Amino acid sequence: MTGPLTPLERSERLARYYDLDFLDVAYDAELYQQLVREVGGPVLELGVGSGRLGIPLALAGHEVVGIDNDPAMLQRARKTWEEARGQLEGGRFKAHDGDFITYRSPQRFGLVLIAVNTFLLAEDDGSRLAILTTMREHLREGGIAVVEVGTPDEAELARYDRRLQHEWLRHDPEAGEEVSKSISAHHDPEAGTLDLTQVYEWTPTEGGPLSRVTKIDTLHLVSAEHLGELARQAGFGEVDQRGDHLLTPYGAGSHRVILVARLV
Repeated sequence: MTGPLTPLERSERLARYYDLDFLDVAYDAELYQQLVREVGGPVLELGVGSGRLGIPLALAGHEVVGIDNDPAMLQRARKTWEEARGQLEGGRFKAHDGDFITYRSPQRFGLVLIAVNTFLLAEDDGSRLAILTTMREHLREGGIAVVEVGTPDEAELARYDRRLQHEWLRHDPEAGEEVSKSISAHHDPEAGTLDLTQVYEWTPTEGGPLSRVTKIDTLHLVSAEHLGELARQAGFGEVDQRGDHLLTPYGAGSHRVILVARLV
């Protein structure tokens, strides 16, 4: 180890570890493949990240535009697309640096999505409404907007008491290193927030001391009911809520909500 990570090295590692974290996750990608087959493209993804969801949609034949404000994630998405696209047109997948609130394009999309818990980074209803408005304004007639967020119950939230919990140990094929991930979370019921700390540790292939990189996010929780109300305020005329990636209706026992909204 030559010393502390530079900001660029840290960002690149976190982008790579994001993909490692979702290595065995396919159910959400399958959902978006299903939805775009039903409504058609093109696709706009807010929070495209490393292209984990957007690139497979592009490889399946849909034009995809991704927006993110993390340069390392965007660089990784573009590199992955170039390596994966083969003979496909390079413009089939585009990853742009942008803000979810201010982004505007004349293009209209059949599917506009914000996946995982990215929507929970919005700090208040003003920001949430602005994001939903961005989604609505980019929908074409007959298109759908999809927002996916976790809705943990009280029992689950009570376990978020800052204790450190080990999640996995995986091999990073790009660096040839063994990487361990642990998380610590704290729920503040008064603020309605969840502070999530993700800790990644590894030992360099050439040997040396254990190294660590940490990512801290504050998630601003929103209930399924309130999310539906916000979608209607943003101008969506039809709002449906599902409780999992099989699109089971949202109800008691659901730990996430997948909002599917239409203009009419």
